[in-house]
Amino acid sequence: MKTRFAFFILIAAILGAVFGHFFPEAGVAIKPLGDGFIRLIKMVVLPVIVSTLLVGITGVGDIKRMGRIGIKTIIWFELITTIILFIGLAVGNILKPGVGTNLKNLPKADISSIAENTSVVMDGKTLILNIIPTNIVDALARSDLLAVIFFCVMFGIALVSIGEEAKPVIRIMETISKASFKLVNIVMSVAPIGVFALMSATIGTYGISLLLPLIKLIGTAYFGLAIVLFVLFPLVALLLKIKITDVYKMVWDLMLIGASTGSTETVVPQLMERVEKFGVPKYISSFVIPSGMPLNSDGTTLYLSIAALFIAQAFEIDMSWSQQLIMILFFVVTSKGVAAVPSSSMVILLATGTAVGLPAEGVALILGIDRIIDMARTAINVIGHVFSSVAVAKWEGVFSPNASENVSLITNGEEQWSKAK
Repeated sequence: MKTRFAFFILIAAILGAVFGHFFPEAGVAIKPLGDGFIRLIKMVVLPVIVSTLLVGITGVGDIKRMGRIGIKTIIWFELITTIILFIGLAVGNILKPGVGTNLKNLPKADISSIAENTSVVMDGKTLILNIIPTNIVDALARSDLLAVIFFCVMFGIALVSIGEEAKPVIRIMETISKASFKLVNIVMSVAPIGVFALMSATIGTYGISLLLPLIKLIGTAYFGLAIVLFVLFPLVALLLKIKITDVYKMVWDLMLIGASTGSTETVVPQLMERVEKFGVPKYISSFVIPSGMPLNSDGTTLYLSIAALFIAQAFEIDMSWSQQLIMILFFVVTSKGVAAVPSSSMVILLATGTAVGLPAEGVALILGIDRIIDMARTAINVIGHVFSSVAVAKWEGVFSPNASENVSLITNGEEQWSKAK
């Protein structure tokens, strides 16, 4: 990713919005170009995740260490998720974006497809069982990341247990990983076209006029995300003893590209490469970042709490603090493991909202602006993966700042990473 390429993405997004506003029918007509770009990204992201996960897991060389890294990763995800949910709760209660909002004239979106998936979120047994794939090919076809990650972890452990005999498979995985990264670079060359089409279709479908009644929700969500970006993350950087400015410089263009496409998947390979150069060992970044895609969406987490309060306020439903805390507990659980479900954030919002007494119509009314807010929350998700990787590496005592050459590997039962000279 070069700096000027990031600006091409930004210009494409702006031009797409303008084109969709003045030529809405044409904007909607070119949506297949954007859909095609997203399909290209989805085509290459699973080979990247599978190959890098297997290389990373086998690189650890120690099953006990792998288990320790997994537990620390999950603890970090839950901790940061809970903090961000409470930030969203505070912002929503202070700014009250739903108070005085006129929702009568807003077009109601069709949420039937979203409602069909809420049972998956609320059924704890199903959610847990779905982590274990009955058919790995089917899980790959559905892009069910949790099931794929579970299989990769189990298969990686099996490879470690057979020792020397696994080396040919590992070398194949390393080759697939390198080829997948190159393929992503090829696909990203058409990103400006895809971004232009996606933005044109969004504005052409809903129109800028849709934003006006919901401008308070958009503003509140962006304000809350700004608090996470410029207050919480600097505090986390201070805790981890890294420079927040270095992190911003490292991923600002990836945040821009993720925001423009509305998908973290578009920048996963570049993100893993940069985090590794930043000082996180490959075996950690290869595990934490793919795991974080379904389990650690910082921006999405904040938006869920704000959107739920917006619906309650807009429909004049007085939620007590105890009800809000119960809602947060629901979000802590339901925000995990539904990455394979289409429109997962809206599914989580609908399932949790209705469980605590919020009307489903509220989700239908704000569905149109989800794409606008999704841009900012995806950017936050990108930088959140950096901090989760650094946190786990620090916790393991293997973080080596600015170790651009920190990629040499010595295998004698377990992996040791050489320090950069």
